[in-house]
Amino acid sequence: MEKAYAMVLKQFGGPLECREFPKPQPKNKEVLIKVIACGICGSDVHVWKGEDKRSRLPMILGHEGIGIIEALGGEEKQDIMGRSLREGDVVVWNRGVSCKACYTCLVKRQFYLCPSRWTYGFSKSIDDYPFLNGAYASHILLTPETEIIRIESREKAGDQDYAPYASLCCAGTTTACAFEQVKPESGQQVVIQGPGPLGIYGVLFAREAGAKTIIVVGGTPERLALCQEAGATHVINRCQTQAAERLDLIKEITGGQGADVVYEMAGTSEAVQEGVGYLAPGGTYASAGVAVDTGEIPINWFRDVVRKNARIQGIWVGDGKNTWQALEVYRRHKSLLDKMISHRLPLTEAHKALQMMEGKEVIKALLIP
Repeated sequence: MEKAYAMVLKQFGGPLECREFPKPQPKNKEVLIKVIACGICGSDVHVWKGEDKRSRLPMILGHEGIGIIEALGGEEKQDIMGRSLREGDVVVWNRGVSCKACYTCLVKRQFYLCPSRWTYGFSKSIDDYPFLNGAYASHILLTPETEIIRIESREKAGDQDYAPYASLCCAGTTTACAFEQVKPESGQQVVIQGPGPLGIYGVLFAREAGAKTIIVVGGTPERLALCQEAGATHVINRCQTQAAERLDLIKEITGGQGADVVYEMAGTSEAVQEGVGYLAPGGTYASAGVAVDTGEIPINWFRDVVRKNARIQGIWVGDGKNTWQALEVYRRHKSLLDKMISHRLPLTEAHKALQMMEGKEVIKALLIP
C-alpha cells in the first residue's frame, strides 16, 4: 500500500513526530492533494502551545496549504468558479468547512461563524475524518464540502514556483475579510498595527482602496521595510518609541485628527489597548490579529469609543470568497508578496520552524514536503 507521511503533534509544546499513514483513495467527491508547501502561521504557534482550545491531540497542524490534485473521488468536482477539477491541477482551499445549512450560514451569510465550522490543521485529531486533515504533510484529504480554488490547470502548471501562494490561504484571506467588512474610503488615513503577513497584505489592500496615508506600527525592522516597499507611507518602530510618542507621531502625521481606520493585525492585547487611542472621531477599529483568548483588555470606553462615536469591529478569519479576493491581490502583487517568504524548511523540520515563528525570526516560513 502506498504511504503518505505527516508531522504529528502528540503533546502541546513538544516536538512533532514524523509518521506514516496509508495513502487514502478518495471517494464521493473527496480530493486527495499532494502538498507543495504549507505556510507556518502565528496561529500554528498558538495551537502548538495548546492555547487554541479547538485543538485535539494527536493532530496534524497546517491550514495554509497549496498542492496538486493527485486523485479525485467519484463524480465530477468543480472549484468555486465552476471550473472542472482534474488530476494535476494546482489548487488552494478554504481552510474552514461550514455546514451551509444553519441560520448563521443561510440567513446571516457569515460562514466563518457557523457553529458547526471546523478547520484543517486546527479542529480535528488524526482519529477524526478525514484523518489526513492538516497540511504539515505530504498529502491532505479534502472533504466533499471543502471549497477549492484552482490556481492553475495541469496543462499550464509547468515548473513555476507555486509554494509562496500558501500565504494567501490565511493571512491574505483574513485580511480580505477585514477589508470587506471595514474598507477605508479613498483619501482616508489608516493605521495598521503589526507588520507581519497580515499587515503586509493590509498595506496592499489599503493602497488599493485609495488610502491617502498608511502608517504601520511594529517592532521588526525587516517586516517594516517590506511594508514600506508594499506602499506604507510611514512606519513607526514600537521598539524605539514609547506609547505616548507613538500617539503623538500618529496625530502629527494625520494632521491632528488620528486615523479613520485602525487595523489591529498584531495579535496582542497591548496593541488593542493602545490602538483604539489612535482613532479619529468617527473612526473604526477593526481587530483581525487576536486569534486566541488574551484575557480582559482595559479601555477608556468613554474617551476612546463613546466620545469619538467610534465603531469597533471584530474580524474572525474569512471564507471562500475572501480566499478568492486574496488570490487576486496576490496575483497583482506577486513579486512583492514572494519576498515575504523568508525561509523554506523541509517538512521534517516543522518543530524548528514553529520555534522560529514564535521568536519572530521569520516573516513567513514554508514547509516543503
